[in-house]
Amino acid sequence: MRVAFTLIGGSTWTGGVNYLENLLSAIAEEPTCSIKPILFAGKTSDPKTLARLQPYLAEPPVLSSIWDNSKVIRIMRLVCGLGFQRDYFAEQQFKKANIDVIFQHAAWYGCRFNIPTLAWIADFQHRRLPLMFSKRNFYWRDIGYWALSYCATQLMVSSQDAKRDCITFYPKSVGRVEAVPFAIRMGTEITQSELEEIRKTYNLPLKFYFLPNQFWQHKNHLNVVEALNQLTKVGSEVTIVASGNPKDGRNPEHPRQVIDLIKKYNLEDKFIFLGLIPFQHILPLMRLSVAVINPSFFEGWSTTVEEAKSLGAPMLLSDIPIHREQTDGIASLFNPNNSSDIATVLENEWGKLKSGPRRDAEIICAEKNKQRRKEFALSFEKLVLKTYETN
Repeated sequence: MRVAFTLIGGSTWTGGVNYLENLLSAIAEEPTCSIKPILFAGKTSDPKTLARLQPYLAEPPVLSSIWDNSKVIRIMRLVCGLGFQRDYFAEQQFKKANIDVIFQHAAWYGCRFNIPTLAWIADFQHRRLPLMFSKRNFYWRDIGYWALSYCATQLMVSSQDAKRDCITFYPKSVGRVEAVPFAIRMGTEITQSELEEIRKTYNLPLKFYFLPNQFWQHKNHLNVVEALNQLTKVGSEVTIVASGNPKDGRNPEHPRQVIDLIKKYNLEDKFIFLGLIPFQHILPLMRLSVAVINPSFFEGWSTTVEEAKSLGAPMLLSDIPIHREQTDGIASLFNPNNSSDIATVLENEWGKLKSGPRRDAEIICAEKNKQRRKEFALSFEKLVLKTYETN
């Protein structure tokens, strides 16, 4: 079964590329999976991204200018997709490569498109947190999701929570949407000396919490800083190391507000912000940490949580439906809207937990992650076959 993929995300959303690598690598690792992934990308695509995905593909990426971020090309395809309800440019490329099913996400191919599409929707944040979107962004996203729910052959989300949202907000999706939780690709083995070298690279203390989230408004850094300030006032030693993209496309002023609040409270030594760090350093820092924090107001299926689970790292998470679903009772939860509650959980767990690595827990959790990745690949294959047979 030849399945077409296009690049997801970019410099502003690294999670898209991470998701694609997790999916493609899970397919490649499962010997019984019949999916043959074919990647379509623009001629100006980042070579490093293509090289990162290449090992998991059935053949070299198909490069064409129609996938480039060119205004003229985007307009031409949009006219075809909206006006004629059929993106002839994309369809021609896919048919030339004998594609059976297309894994669709942001692109719109039209309701008269002649190849079956499996549309993946990451989350429904704009419906749950509408105040964090401009009216233009809200309606643009909502129209796109409505169109996918109406015209895609099948739809795929990453959680039961998202599936409920999809059915609630887009009733046309009833009977055509399935939840396929993703599982992450683990990094290579790393020695204790290599871990310590990474610690030294960032000059980090021996004990810290790790918060690896983008500096986006819904990720809730402000309440964590408020909680940390409360703890510091009473002499607490709690220290947080944070990493992530210091830009928020929807709320450009938000990252600066977080940094300014850290400076206002003189917390630079207690809230250590590393910025956007190499992907291969994320898991080692989770291994070294006391626990991983995700205080987000909303998630689709958290990569941060999935990574922590796979390492056996303790987790301190916002008490939201997706975190309860994803962790099944193995995390400490707090009210994301209440900085005092966050402070209480941070302080209580700081006294109980020790810094990593946790080698025994890692071995057990790595085996569980292998099983989740197998289920990820086979569930995706099952849904692709359903998409092909339904069309």
